[in-house]
Amino acid sequence: MVRDKMYSFLNIVGLSAGLTCFAFIALWINSELNYDAFNQNYDRIVRVNKLIKTETNLSESARSGATIAAVLQQDYPEVENTVRMDMREEVVQYKDKLLQERIILTDPSFFHIFSYNLIRGNAATAISEPYSVILTESTARKYFGETDPIGETLKIYLYDGVEMGKSYKVTGITPDPPQNSHFTFSMLASFRTVEVANPEVLTGNDPDNDKFYTYLLLKPGADYKTFSQKITSLYTKNLAHRFNVTYSYKLQPLRAIHLSTHVADEETAGGNQSHVYIFSTIGVFILLLAGINYTNLATARTVNRAKEVSIKKVIGADKTQLIFQYLLESVLMALLALVLALLISFFIQPFFYQITAKDISLFSTPQLLIFLTGVTIFLGILSGIYPAFILSAFKPASILKGAFKSGPKGVLLRQSLVIVQFVITLILITSVVVIYSQMTYIKHKDLGYNKEALLFLRVSGNTDVIKGYPAFKNELTVSPLVSGVATSNSLIMGGLDKAGSQTTDARGKPFRVNTALLGVDTDYLKVYGIELIAGTNFTRQVTGDSIRPILVNESAVKRFNWHTPEKAIGKPFTTDGQPGTIVGVVHDFHFDVLQRPIEPLAIHPQAERFSRITIKLDRRKISQSKAFIEKVWAKHFPNALFDYGFLDKQLEAQYQAEERFSKIIVYFSVLSLVIACLGLYGLISYSISQKTKEIGIRKVLGATLNGIAVLLSKEFLKLVVFACFLALPLAGYILHYWLQDFAYRINLAWWMFAAAVVPVLLLALLTVGIQVMKAALINPVNALRRE
Repeated sequence: MVRDKMYSFLNIVGLSAGLTCFAFIALWINSELNYDAFNQNYDRIVRVNKLIKTETNLSESARSGATIAAVLQQDYPEVENTVRMDMREEVVQYKDKLLQERIILTDPSFFHIFSYNLIRGNAATAISEPYSVILTESTARKYFGETDPIGETLKIYLYDGVEMGKSYKVTGITPDPPQNSHFTFSMLASFRTVEVANPEVLTGNDPDNDKFYTYLLLKPGADYKTFSQKITSLYTKNLAHRFNVTYSYKLQPLRAIHLSTHVADEETAGGNQSHVYIFSTIGVFILLLAGINYTNLATARTVNRAKEVSIKKVIGADKTQLIFQYLLESVLMALLALVLALLISFFIQPFFYQITAKDISLFSTPQLLIFLTGVTIFLGILSGIYPAFILSAFKPASILKGAFKSGPKGVLLRQSLVIVQFVITLILITSVVVIYSQMTYIKHKDLGYNKEALLFLRVSGNTDVIKGYPAFKNELTVSPLVSGVATSNSLIMGGLDKAGSQTTDARGKPFRVNTALLGVDTDYLKVYGIELIAGTNFTRQVTGDSIRPILVNESAVKRFNWHTPEKAIGKPFTTDGQPGTIVGVVHDFHFDVLQRPIEPLAIHPQAERFSRITIKLDRRKISQSKAFIEKVWAKHFPNALFDYGFLDKQLEAQYQAEERFSKIIVYFSVLSLVIACLGLYGLISYSISQKTKEIGIRKVLGATLNGIAVLLSKEFLKLVVFACFLALPLAGYILHYWLQDFAYRINLAWWMFAAAVVPVLLLALLTVGIQVMKAALINPVNALRRE
């Protein structure tokens, strides 16, 4: 190491960079794969999902009804316990504090199934009574400071009848939920509250009312797959087949929930299984790059160490001793790189958190440190085994006579490893280009409505806001800062609630369909800029049992085989048990993430109750407009929380995981290119050092600078070009597969591959060129004297 400082530097830096990347990738993957693993009964917990099958579609929802838990526990011996959850975001008031909180209404069995405990209160009774609530530690401090909150009351605007808030009694304190849980909360309330406020949830079997989440704890030894098949017909038993829609149940293990992307109605955004696969591959690739660098340089140095080995053999060293020595050197160098990698990891931990939003540390995961040490030792052995055997096989007599030179097998190995390095690097760089292009496409794709300058307000069922809305709207619309105000029961992002609807096909035959539902007022289309392509908009609000007007989207027209938007007008359309008639068809717009295609949508007039107010602002004066709206809100609703957001920002948040994914890919790809070029730099440096005499003779004989440069560089540049031909088809196949996750995606184009190849070729050319020019400029007299 001391004698050959450049070699040691390149090896340790390359290995430490590779190990640092691998460590952080392994840390991220470990976090993704171990969501919910803190639960003691992790392997026995499953969720009951609902399958909806129509003639043209099969979908899966995370929601189920409130009665299914009791049926499963009563009729099936495989079930040890059950728990129901109603996950909500509602306004909580305490004195002058008015905040939005994430609340889960659940059963006392929650503490038996999941590994949560109470710091204060009795887990068996804390949420056994209606309108009782448990707070997390941070929530308790937020409202009550350091005083004891047990027995205190909070006004929560949830299941409160007249929408004026209901007093919930604090009965317990629980630690904050872990970060790696697929659901989170700031409060746990009693599910008995739901049963008291809406007793019909315990009697109805209508799948359209399945709004809850049901989890089971299976008995030890029960196989969830077998049991899942057993309960498939449970809906058939409890509910007749409805038109052409079939409902059934399916069990999903807790360990699979976070990474599933196909299940609708998830309350929180999960991970992505394909991202785990991709990062696992990148981690292995980068580790390979680092290992290839070491092997390449170690085999190249065999010529330099030939005399050293021969002398050791002459004085009595045997082959086993030499193999052990050089393997030990390799492992020690790898361990030194690991120490450096751990130091780097410590200092860049904040940066890792910034790009991944995961507050996890390598040093808090001892299993990962042990694994990383094992990988390092294995890498050291694997990287050093070939040079060790080559060196130990040298024949002292021929070497000491000066007859030894590097064989063709060693040259072929080094060339092959350089090609593999650049194939990996080119795949990663091409991935960066394609992923960035896809993310740009998503950001700028026409969503079918105008998302700019839309401010929305969460109403949360506040009766004061609902009653005072007309006056509030009138004051806003007279201002030039506001160009429109509308209400709805949901935001058109992240998916909408679905329900069974009845209509007729082109021949007048009735059938049942599963459609997304959106309740809006008459100004909604104008505020959002949604295009009406046939029929008319709503002209009045309807209540009671009158036949209400319905708007459908183009996807509904296609799915229901109505052929043209005009032929859909006048079709009967019943939703939520209320008859309606289609009066218009709107242009398709996206109300879910772009990974999913646009589904059939039915838009109906919003009744008196609504949950969102959307306001169209003057885009040139966003801050001024927001301040004006807040002032008007405080004037009309002094006791209501001004809970607002901007639609474009919310839409960006939907793709945060993809944004983080693309950023991480960029950083690791750039690093892989640096590692590859470090190896190339070291290899060409060594190759040139072996040709010093040849270069001197050629210059004496009249070779030009350009001629020598071409002679020395073409060998390595040919390898990089060959790597391009191998890498591009592989990259195209991998990226085509990744793009299938998106219902709306870009097409792979030639320029994407060119954009990856050009910088790699230029950097390789620069790396080779610098060393070649240094060698070509050496004084031939000095070169020959040194030889």
